[in-house]
Amino acid sequence: MEQVSKRNRPLVIAVAAVAVAAVAGGGMLAAARGPESQAGAAAAPLSQTPSSKPPLTVKIDATKLATGRDPQVVYVRGRTVMGGVGNPVKVPGTRDITAVTRLWDETWTLQVDTAVRSTLVVQDSQGKVLRQVKDIDSLAGSADGQAVGYAAGGDSDGTQGATVYYELPGRPAVTLTQPKAYGLQVLSVTGRTVFFRSATTAGGTETLSRWDVDQKTAVPISRVTSPQAVTVDATLTSSLPVFTDSGVCSAVTELATGLQRWKTCENRLDTFSPGNAFVLALPPNTGGPFGVDTVSALNAKTGTVIRNWTAPTIVRQLAEDDDHVLLEWYADVDARSRSAVVRCTVSTGQCELATPLSTEHLLLGS
Repeated sequence: MEQVSKRNRPLVIAVAAVAVAAVAGGGMLAAARGPESQAGAAAAPLSQTPSSKPPLTVKIDATKLATGRDPQVVYVRGRTVMGGVGNPVKVPGTRDITAVTRLWDETWTLQVDTAVRSTLVVQDSQGKVLRQVKDIDSLAGSADGQAVGYAAGGDSDGTQGATVYYELPGRPAVTLTQPKAYGLQVLSVTGRTVFFRSATTAGGTETLSRWDVDQKTAVPISRVTSPQAVTVDATLTSSLPVFTDSGVCSAVTELATGLQRWKTCENRLDTFSPGNAFVLALPPNTGGPFGVDTVSALNAKTGTVIRNWTAPTIVRQLAEDDDHVLLEWYADVDARSRSAVVRCTVSTGQCELATPLSTEHLLLGS
């Protein structure tokens, strides 16, 4: 349900991919002819066992993929919120949507007002606007759809001070003020716990904080620098302990002990799968302003690369479950080019279309 981002996110948001609900495995996927692999052999349908060892790297051409089931997480196409649990909901207005999640039967979107200001818009199951909250900078939903976290004070104009909010369905928000924080962004919500990142100086190094909403203060986890994501079970975090003009080194760290499980300077770690089977990773350099050309799935325990997918441009990536990845595929390095959500299987590398190709606005949520 992540930052002017050091990841491939094009806007300042913290869409918590770690808040993705686990769904049924690949056995339910429709049998369909797959894409051409990088090795040139036609991939088998997703629901079948491949006859040979799958390639480590798979090139995605969405125009040649068969169609599978819809995304099992919330997403936006044009001005309509779809996917996951709930009816399609039309979002009124023309403002760009930079984050989306659902709280029970409500649809929550973060919409851009200016370069450093956004508004949170909440709609009911029929699309009626229930309320709007100005100057919200980040939004994250929990894996079970039972809670949301959001924050004000994460803008990029160097203003000090922030407020973190936590809400359950039909209840007033619980708030936490962070008067000394800069650039605060909510990363994830798990149960009654909100994880966020912030800096103590304008433009300074960001660290992780944990807020148990029954407490009046947050606990800083200063040993985790430039945190990117927290697992659904709140045991692991991905972070960027080294960040230079030449690239980054990323690490997976145990939150309870501070033990760094492993580090890589060959990948830029992003978000985890719901059951911690893998962590998604990007190229080590910061890249251009619109996406990357490669997304990888790494074993979350060892850091070993399981699979790589390449494309003209991938703007966002999300673990749908512990064997499937959803990718925002674009035909060119241009938001106006044709795009689609592509589902790829980690164990085989094979891919299928989860949405039709279109030039309408596309956004994966949580």
